[in-house]
Amino acid sequence: MLGPVGCGHRSPLPIAVPEQKPDIGTVGLVVGPDSYSPYFQRPGTVGAGEGAKQGAKTGAVAPLLPGLYFIGLFGEPCVRYVCEFGLVLIGAGLVLAPVGAAVGAAVGVLAVPSKEDVEQGMAALERAFADINLPDALPVWIIEAGGERRIISVEDPAAPAVDTFLKLDAPQVSLTSKDPTHWNPGLRLRISIRARLVRASDGEQVRVWSWEHEGRKANFLEWGKDDARLFRAELERAGRALATKMIGDMF
Repeated sequence: MLGPVGCGHRSPLPIAVPEQKPDIGTVGLVVGPDSYSPYFQRPGTVGAGEGAKQGAKTGAVAPLLPGLYFIGLFGEPCVRYVCEFGLVLIGAGLVLAPVGAAVGAAVGVLAVPSKEDVEQGMAALERAFADINLPDALPVWIIEAGGERRIISVEDPAAPAVDTFLKLDAPQVSLTSKDPTHWNPGLRLRISIRARLVRASDGEQVRVWSWEHEGRKANFLEWGKDDARLFRAELERAGRALATKMIGDMF
């Protein structure tokens, strides 16, 4: 008897109610007229001469690292026998430093991209970006992602009246790394775009969104190889992923 009474005095658990999104009716897509130039981060070191310098610097320092590690291993004050061993390693590293510099210089010449390769890669990336033409391609991808939802391009002369406008700013596209000084960094494709949902009847702004997408990582020459084939594929994949996010947030 006490069991049911005790339970009757408990507060009922709240029921999670999903957010009700407003009915935005027929949506007309509008892409801002402002043009945007993508940013492609170049390798930090270009050409055989710069590669030799960078390689020699790295090769000369490498033999000293074990000794420096032991000296700083236990912090301050340094344990005597550890410091003595570290000093011995540093001495040996000083002897080997010229050899390391020579080897590093040779490796740097082979590993660093040439100026011609970088210029060709840059031209291929810029050409690919112009060919895809995101301001035209993005509305198509959004309509495809929307399926049966009422989304149209307002540039269509036969387009019916719309209830709301989705006004898209120019997409910002970049290939960048976290370290702009790295001689040959891994560059990640990033796209961001802002949008406003505006009611057609009175021009009132209903919602504001900002979407971002990060794609795969590759070095500069890989992005520009074969007429920027990788960049073309990843840019379309990223654009379609953003279109799917937009549909999920709007509807």
